[in-house]
Amino acid sequence: MESQELLHPENSEIQNNEVNPAASQEAQTVNENATPASAVEPEIAEPVTEPQPETSAEEPQEMPEPQPEVAEEPAQEPVAATETPADEPKVEETAQPEETLEQVEAEYANFDLEQLVAELEKLVVVTNFNVVKQRVGVIRAKALEFLRERRRARQAEFEAAKAAAEAAAAELPEGQEAPAAPEFNNEPDELEKRFNAAFQTFKDNKAAFIEELEQQKIKNLDLKNNIIEGLKRLLETETNLKVLNDQVKEFQEQWKAVGPVPQTESTNLWQNYHFYIEKFFDIIRMNREMRMLDYKKNLESKLQICEKAESLLLNDSINQSFNELQELHRQWKEIGPVPDDKKEEIWERFKTASDQINQRRREHYDKMFAEEQNNYNAKVVLCEQAEELVAKPVEQVSEYNAVSDKLTELFTLWKTLGPAPAKLNDEIWMRFKSTLDKFFQQKKEYFQQIKDTQMQNYNQKLNLAIQAEGIADRTDWKQATDEILALQTEWKSIGATPRKYSDQVWKRFRAACDKFFEAKAKFFSNVQGEETENLQKKEELIQKILGYEFGEDRNANLDAMKAYQKEWLEIGFVPRSEKDRIYTEYRNAINKRFAELKVGAEDIRHNRYQSRLDDIMRNPNADKLIDKEKNFLTTKLARLRDDIVLWENNLGFFSNSKNAEILTAEFRKKIESAKKEVADLEYKIKMMNNPKAAEQAEAPAADAEPAAETETPAEA
Repeated sequence: MESQELLHPENSEIQNNEVNPAASQEAQTVNENATPASAVEPEIAEPVTEPQPETSAEEPQEMPEPQPEVAEEPAQEPVAATETPADEPKVEETAQPEETLEQVEAEYANFDLEQLVAELEKLVVVTNFNVVKQRVGVIRAKALEFLRERRRARQAEFEAAKAAAEAAAAELPEGQEAPAAPEFNNEPDELEKRFNAAFQTFKDNKAAFIEELEQQKIKNLDLKNNIIEGLKRLLETETNLKVLNDQVKEFQEQWKAVGPVPQTESTNLWQNYHFYIEKFFDIIRMNREMRMLDYKKNLESKLQICEKAESLLLNDSINQSFNELQELHRQWKEIGPVPDDKKEEIWERFKTASDQINQRRREHYDKMFAEEQNNYNAKVVLCEQAEELVAKPVEQVSEYNAVSDKLTELFTLWKTLGPAPAKLNDEIWMRFKSTLDKFFQQKKEYFQQIKDTQMQNYNQKLNLAIQAEGIADRTDWKQATDEILALQTEWKSIGATPRKYSDQVWKRFRAACDKFFEAKAKFFSNVQGEETENLQKKEELIQKILGYEFGEDRNANLDAMKAYQKEWLEIGFVPRSEKDRIYTEYRNAINKRFAELKVGAEDIRHNRYQSRLDDIMRNPNADKLIDKEKNFLTTKLARLRDDIVLWENNLGFFSNSKNAEILTAEFRKKIESAKKEVADLEYKIKMMNNPKAAEQAEAPAADAEPAAETETPAEA
């Protein structure tokens, strides 16, 4: 039973929003006569459910002890919402709008009079004036200011007209009658009439709203009187403490949900409600002592059950002792709770006896289940053999027949075995049966599948032919060549097609390929002269590298070598037959000059990698290539670091072996080499994060032929 906190009517918040001093004093007098919170007894704690013994599926399941039907009493009684006498609220009993006055004023700051009147007419449609009162107040103030300005303007015009009339009358000849003086028109215009009508609607809505609040207070008075009557009847008729506790809490929740009542009835209503709540807590306190007596009787009964359970250990009949234990568990659950200080002790005693009886019964049934388990194990083997046969790919009719014969033999052997355990018997049979069904269904569909596969192959080849036709007219020779070669490779990997379609789709695909390669051959027949010119430029550059005279400034010498290397990369393709020769000469020349400058191997290695980055950055897909290279280096770095940690740990294991020195020396050598490689990888990753650092490299050097040189146009 969850704790159900009852609310005591002494300390609740006053629901009315405005309180006058006289009403507050009266409410204070009432509270002083109430029972002080310190006089309330400690809360009646709900008994904790006793732990359950571990049992098998057939063993008795211990249920939580029945909960006493007692109401929960808080240690310090909280109090319900009350209505102390207070001044009648005005109209602030509904939620105020979330927007501030400054926000509303800012919204209407630039409105003219006509806009303000139109906005007011829209707002007064809302009958709940409290929702719009702040906006209406701001609009009214600004509108009145506009109206006063208009009146002052009309007054000024009238005064000016009157003064002009008087001046004209003074200049008339004597005896001539002066025209009538103008009259001041103080009648409101159409806009002012609209404003007055809309504001009157708002005032009517306000009066109706306040009247509705008063009517609701009268209804609330009836509701709270009904709650008090319900409490009275409940305390006089109900004897079940749990039901009593639940319903009193329900009445308290209802009391809190009801709004304010007429002020003249507030104090008397609260005193009546408080009286019956106090009466309820008196009933709870009287029940406490009776419950403690029941706990002691329950303890004696459970001790007797423990003794009976322990005597069952001497009974030779396993089934009889088990059945009697079931009955003892039923009796245990019917007995109520015991004192808290004995609860764990008495339960552990009964649980220990139950566990011993259950263990003896489990051992008995384990023997009986052994044979069924052996049958189950044998059937699992048959299932595995059948599944292994079915899993092998079968592509010919003879292979299907051979597998069918073997499955028939397994089924014959299956029928000679006895049943498996009941809870597994159906499962293992369905496993074996589904394997056989799967194979024979596969055999049935075999020939149909051949036909379907050939038609699928035709569709795939037709798709390849369409793709080849789309590539045939392209002029990006490198990419297009790769794609059409990939289509040819894919074509070879596709199986046979229906005979009536085979020649037709092949001729279509071949015609598209031939068209492309003929156009490509024609194009590259014109680039031989350019490649020959590039070869001559590179030979001249090699001679410049070998003939360059170094000065005393080492950095200037390195910059010169870097410039030569950059110039090499900017020269285009050479004939394929000369590519390896010219690059070897170039590399030897660069390496020779670096040797003369005594550039370190590590610098050369770093700058070789920088040269590779320079080449990548010139590629149109530089971003993708950079990401791919960085992922490769990062993965390799993480693996090396893991290896170093593993090898360093292994040094400790090998220290006590016979060949410790040899093993540890070998591992130290591996670790040292790996650490150097880690440093090199970290440097390369740093370079990847700033690919344009090539411009600042200290010692550029030749490493391998740049990517641009790996394939000449002729090779494409």
